[in-house]
Amino acid sequence: MKQKNEKNYYEFLEITPAAGLEEIEAAYRSAKAVYGDDSVAVYSLYTAEERQEMLTRLGDMHATLTDPVKRKGYDEYLRSTGIARRHDWDVHSVHSGKDIFEEYTEVGAFKDKLSLRQPLTVMDGQDPMVVERYRILYMKLEQAALKNSYKTFAITSSVKGEGKTMTALNLSYVMATEFKKKVLLVESDLRNPTISTSWLDMGRLHGLVDVLKGDSDLRNSINRLEDTNLYFLPARCSVKNSSVLLDSPNMRTVLNKAKEDFDYVIVDSPPILPLADISILSKAVDGLLLVVRAGVTPKDIVAKAVNSLPKQNIIGIVLNGADDAHMKKYYY
Repeated sequence: MKQKNEKNYYEFLEITPAAGLEEIEAAYRSAKAVYGDDSVAVYSLYTAEERQEMLTRLGDMHATLTDPVKRKGYDEYLRSTGIARRHDWDVHSVHSGKDIFEEYTEVGAFKDKLSLRQPLTVMDGQDPMVVERYRILYMKLEQAALKNSYKTFAITSSVKGEGKTMTALNLSYVMATEFKKKVLLVESDLRNPTISTSWLDMGRLHGLVDVLKGDSDLRNSINRLEDTNLYFLPARCSVKNSSVLLDSPNMRTVLNKAKEDFDYVIVDSPPILPLADISILSKAVDGLLLVVRAGVTPKDIVAKAVNSLPKQNIIGIVLNGADDAHMKKYYY
């Protein structure tokens, strides 16, 4: 049976324990397609043996959940070991399949859906290799997520100007549009909120700063990018006391709630040096992704930044701005 730190069958297939056979079959086919021989980007991440192992595991899941007797036994096992999250088994809390923001759409609250002021690199179709690199980056994150049940990832850099925000934006967009994940991009660089100032139309008037101060609730501060599964929780304004706000109980509540409502939460974070903000955030997220600009950031600065963070939280490094020769060894 699965270990407690791994996803159970329902979580892996992204269905609820109340799912019917039709939903289970659809989820199984979707998951199986990811590890097939012709799947996008997987060829560069898994050996044939690893793909076959995952397909065998998926087959076991399918056989268990489609057999009433086996499924009943599996459900009892989850309950008895505490692997199942309690709310998954509360009949009043089981997700109905309805979008968590659909109620707001119905009353017109999303008439101010966001659009971007300019296209992202992965949107223009001019450089397929760039899109492919973000696909691979997502698949690497997916590996960490499946292995450790991770959902929240902070993207940071040693110093400003290394491309962390662009990485967060492009990665989130690919996750939401190509891999159909419901993604929330949180702008936590409260002293320099470039997503709010340079990328997003106005949308909702409130943002993360208002939520952390207690002046707005979370759902009334989240924006949805038009016709996608990508949601934004922008800062909306800059503040000087960023460390105080990020270290508040409200910030932990925001991330915990977001983990319940979204498949993944990407946190565009402040640079590591010289602020204390990322040290605070590193304790609240599942993993950290460090962006390093190739040929620009001195090695000693990168080393100092890495040494200032908990080693177990750093799940990878992205080499940004490298030429094609370097990108053949895409760092992660």
